[in-house]
Amino acid sequence: MVIQVNNIAKQYKNSNFKLNNISFQVKEKEIIGLIGPNGSGKSTILKMLNGLISFDSGQILIDSKDITKMNDDELRKMRKSISYIFQNSNLLEGESVYYHLSLIFKLNGEKIDEKKIDEILSFMNIFHLKKEICRNLSGGQQQKVAIAMSILQNPKVLLCDEISSALDVNSEQEIFNLLLKLRDTTNISLVVISHNLSILKNFCDKVIILGDSQIKEVITPKKSLSSNYKQDYFNHVKEFLTND
Repeated sequence: MVIQVNNIAKQYKNSNFKLNNISFQVKEKEIIGLIGPNGSGKSTILKMLNGLISFDSGQILIDSKDITKMNDDELRKMRKSISYIFQNSNLLEGESVYYHLSLIFKLNGEKIDEKKIDEILSFMNIFHLKKEICRNLSGGQQQKVAIAMSILQNPKVLLCDEISSALDVNSEQEIFNLLLKLRDTTNISLVVISHNLSILKNFCDKVIILGDSQIKEVITPKKSLSSNYKQDYFNHVKEFLTND
């Protein structure tokens, strides 16, 4: 078990927001989806898994170790292992793709591994953009750079916070196909927030539905037999809009 969440509760002062009795597991090579209304706590849960937000009660175990008992050094190492990818890529617009990837080694006090950088650029299909300035990249390309930066830290889990919400359908499909390829070629796990039902249906092993401050249900989605992602997406939208 990579992550074990046991009866987590969270409430903000002067707010109606709260979470109660949140419990789930993230296994090796598993893709978990999170969905729920705005304000249901999806991003809060992701940030608690990474130690960015505290919780009021309950327990989060990372590789069987209680996150609240980790010292500062252990927390830093954990955040590399449980890597958070934000909705916005947060790249420096005036710097190159190579600058961002080499920065990972510099921040870790390590020698820049040129071979590793080239390998991850090739894996993400952006090797040709190595020297490109980030302001010239499309949204999908920028998100690939952000994912590449996370992968360079050799994480056990990627926490993906609506990473494709600003992308078109084709770019979104490409991003998630790359994440599937990553999962299939490594032991990495993913926890994914998305409002796209087709993403959750076709890419996740389990989907956690949040509502009313709790987990309403955990569903194992039935994968679509169609290989046409775009058509499947539009079928989902049509079914939702036309059914009672």
